[in-house]
This record gives sequence, structure tokens and C-alpha cells, in this order.
Amino acid sequence: MSNLQEYLHNYINSPRDPMINALLGEEYEKIGQGAAATSYFLRAAELWHDTEKELAYNCFLKTWKQLHNTKRREGFEIGQLKLAIAYLPTRPEAYYHASLWYSNKKEWVDSYMFAQLGLKHINKSIGKPLKFDINYPGDYALKFQKAFSSWYIGKRELSKKLFLELYNDQSLPLNFKRIVTENCQSFNLIKF
Repeated sequence: MSNLQEYLHNYINSPRDPMINALLGEEYEKIGQGAAATSYFLRAAELWHDTEKELAYNCFLKTWKQLHNTKRREGFEIGQLKLAIAYLPTRPEAYYHASLWYSNKKEWVDSYMFAQLGLKHINKSIGKPLKFDINYPGDYALKFQKAFSSWYIGKRELSKKLFLELYNDQSLPLNFKRIVTENCQSFNLIKF
């Protein structure tokens, strides 16, 4: 029996079990059924709302991810990120995605603001990763977003300083390291 069939069977027996709802959402996401995934993640968030804050927050981000994948409901997409932040403002993931969302729109002040706010909550989730993946690269990504957006709002020296700090971060993944290195070279912070 596939996971989807197993979870559907479990759902029939326990429709109010939030974990079963979330697992169904995951399975529907895997097969590209975003609308079904969204409904199960929303139901799981609703059921966990008062008891398991991090799991509910995670499900709010999963609903955001489904909306993001459709590329057609931008207002709802950013609204879901803001809902996640309002619900659990002490985790960094939603801030990162909001900063990235605004960067993609070239709305640099909002991008900078969300990166700055998110940086206040990094390192708090170490050892406490979210159960369901929401494409959060890591806390370094918020610093990257702040460095990137600060350039466009006239904080050029801050941008250079942050890119140099990122360049010296030995734990930075290669894809970020390449972009950071290119920026540091462009700013003449390092030699070619």
C-alpha cells in the first residue's frame, strides 16, 4: 500500500488527527496536487493551533509553499507568510521567505525589513528543525537577504560588510558562496 493510501485509510478512521492531515498534505504535495495539499495543511494547522505551535506554524508555511508554487495568488501568498509570522514570530523561516518574496518584487525596503526582523530570531531553532520541509536554506540566508537588499536602499557600506562576513563564513554552501564571492569581487573586497 502506498503512503497516500495508508494515510487516506488512517484519515477515514481519525479525520481530526492533525498529524494524519499534515502527512496527507505532504503526500499530495509530492504528487503535485497543491489544492489538496493546501486543504490538509490548513486543517492540520487549525487542529494544532492551540496545542502544537511549531507544527501549526510549519503547516502555515506549507500552505504558503503551495500558493507560491501556483504563481497565481500573490496576495494570498504573502498573506500566508505574514500569518505565519504573526502566529509564531520567534522562528526565522517565514521572515526569510517574506524577504525573498519582496526582493523578487524589487521592493527593497520591505525585503530589508523582513531580513532584519528575521535575523533577531536566528540560532533559536538550532536543533529544532521544522518537521516538514519549507525550503529554508539556513540562517545564513537571512544575512544574505539583508546584504542584498541593503545595497538597494542605500546602505552600501553595510551591504559590503555583510557580504564580506558571509564570504568568511566557512559553513556557507557552495551556491551561496559563489554568489557572495562574485559580489565581494565586484565591490573590490577580495582579489580575483
